[in-house]
Amino acid sequence: MAIQFLQRLFPSLRSKRAVLVLGSGRSGTSVLTKCINFMGISLGTDNLLAPSKRINPKGYFENKDVINFHKSLGGKIRYRPAFKGYYDSPRIKKDRATLTKYLTNKFQKEQYLVIKDPRMNDYIELWQHVLADVKVKPAEIILIRNPLDVVASNSRAWHRNKVLALRQWQVRTLLSLRDTKGHPRLVVSYEDLFHKTMPTLHRISTQLDLPWPKDEQALEAKIDGFIDPALQKSDSGESLEEFKNEKDLEDDVKKLYLLGVKAANDDDFLTSEDFDHQINELTDRYVKKYGSLYRDFNVKIKSKTVFVYGSNTTQINAVNALLKQQDVQMDDEQTNRMHKLLMAVKQKRSNDQQMSNNYPNDYDYLELKENLNNYIRHAAKTKSLWGIGDALDSELVEMLLTVSEEMNLDTRNILILDDEAMAKDEGKKEELAQAYQKVLKRINKHPHLIVLASTLAKPETNQQITKFIEADNDPDQLLNYQHEVAKEIAQLQ
Repeated sequence: MAIQFLQRLFPSLRSKRAVLVLGSGRSGTSVLTKCINFMGISLGTDNLLAPSKRINPKGYFENKDVINFHKSLGGKIRYRPAFKGYYDSPRIKKDRATLTKYLTNKFQKEQYLVIKDPRMNDYIELWQHVLADVKVKPAEIILIRNPLDVVASNSRAWHRNKVLALRQWQVRTLLSLRDTKGHPRLVVSYEDLFHKTMPTLHRISTQLDLPWPKDEQALEAKIDGFIDPALQKSDSGESLEEFKNEKDLEDDVKKLYLLGVKAANDDDFLTSEDFDHQINELTDRYVKKYGSLYRDFNVKIKSKTVFVYGSNTTQINAVNALLKQQDVQMDDEQTNRMHKLLMAVKQKRSNDQQMSNNYPNDYDYLELKENLNNYIRHAAKTKSLWGIGDALDSELVEMLLTVSEEMNLDTRNILILDDEAMAKDEGKKEELAQAYQKVLKRINKHPHLIVLASTLAKPETNQQITKFIEADNDPDQLLNYQHEVAKEIAQLQ
């Protein structure tokens, strides 16, 4: 109490505070950020993201420097939740240094700073570590809003896929409630922000030790002139009882929102072990069910990627050579970096005593998956026609195609059947057939071609591969290849 009294008398004794506005986008984060700014806390810059007349006419109040930092960071860390310890990873060393320098410079001039960018939810732990490095205390505010209203707002504003919008609300809400544990924090409901604005702001000021203006009437006048109820176009006004009876939402989504509402109305519950336990449990279940959410789900990379599968390296190299004649830039076992990335995944699978049946979405594989994603994404963005022909492709087909699907890549898949080996050895035939069936099952929904190893030297095989690579991604143009596939599958059975 004595310390707080002295801090009121001598503001310079107060700790520097970074007010982090968290929670899913379209949850009132822009409104809260500006209201905190009205309280006398700096936005840190005039270089803000411009308002959108249609989507956010009052403004986003997002610092362009912070946005650019997050975009740079997102170029290396593409999944959320990120892999464990990502904030100390060498791959983001430069980005962490950039944030450290930025905050150091800002807090030389400011006692308080309010920062908001929806991407911050993905990197809360990094912000906390850097703030500790520069000796600034965080004050974290999490906005909670009915997920159906958030999805409706995303759909109206961005025409975003409703399933992905809901996943984004879920993962960002989970991260904001999980990763703020142990730090000064509050949960604020969308309803309280808009319908009890002044009491809500006073609560924020008091509990997070933030300045409160002497002239409350002036503050209220600013807020009344700023908040426009007519802009709340996706506010359903649904009651909690109505929400509980929603049939189109999973139980875990319902539970997460209800936990958030309870935490917004009960500070003791927010600080309880029970709350943290339930949030951790929901996070674990989310990751187990869906894996980490890939951040760039709206991006389309215009290139063709060719994957070559097979059981014989010599045969794979022969197909690689044919593809190179068609100007396909091929990576193979001699391309050390890609082969090493694949080997790292294989090694982990070999060492796993309890091997995951869905390892591409297993959180324990996330850092390795991130490495593959960054490599494949860079290649797809810089090469219009490229591919990977490696014996490890067949073993890791699930990982390769999962990463490619997340990036919405246009893939061509070529499977080489070693028909000669299968004919010579009946035991070998069964072993190879099982391996080929695994690959066929995974590539079935993608354009694919099956080539018999005995035909690799024939000109017609080269012609067939050429036509397959050149074909557009039109089902009608690829129909003949599907018929050929059906024939080859029949031969395996």
